[in-house]
Amino acid sequence: MSTVSKANRGLKIAITGSMGSGKSAVCAMIKKAGWPLISADEIVADLYDFDTFVKTRLTDFYGEEVIEDHKINRKMLFSFMMKNDREKKRVESLIHPLVEKKMLEYFAKQDSDLLFAEIPLLYESHWQDKFDQVWAVVADDEIRIDRLITKRNVNKEQALVLMSHQIDQNKKMELADVVIDNNGTLSDLSNVVYQLLNRMSGGEDHVESE
Repeated sequence: MSTVSKANRGLKIAITGSMGSGKSAVCAMIKKAGWPLISADEIVADLYDFDTFVKTRLTDFYGEEVIEDHKINRKMLFSFMMKNDREKKRVESLIHPLVEKKMLEYFAKQDSDLLFAEIPLLYESHWQDKFDQVWAVVADDEIRIDRLITKRNVNKEQALVLMSHQIDQNKKMELADVVIDNNGTLSDLSNVVYQLLNRMSGGEDHVESE
């Protein structure tokens, strides 16, 4: 049984995927279908913007320069974290327990057979064992690169650098319980996701009509 699963009896499912895979689109479909979903990135953003304890600790680590307009300067923090593995682990040791606590609190409030969390860096953070299942959203590299160029306004070289900071997509496919192929259209993806949700929920229809 996973650590997070102890929050209640719902099946905890982590949604992950490499940059440009389309995991956010999958998560939007899951939410539209009526299933509870929480985003790790949104939790972290709230901690950086509003959590006094986090801001105090990070100021202790890196000084007042890490604060801008009463919020954590994410670019500055990222530059500190990328200096070496020690700095990265120091920040993660502060943030990760707080993210897990927020997830537990969210899950405990839900009355649902399926509970979802969007965690882009699931495997990089070694969080896979905290969930009952992992669903990995995947797409071919060229498609992912095109999506990053379009959505993040970067060139191909920059897209490749961004992608290099994550675990190889093939490894994620090997480790995941479910692999969701997103090489087609949004309609194709929607059909796959809703069929999967219906199967996981025993055929219970949570899907909103278009």
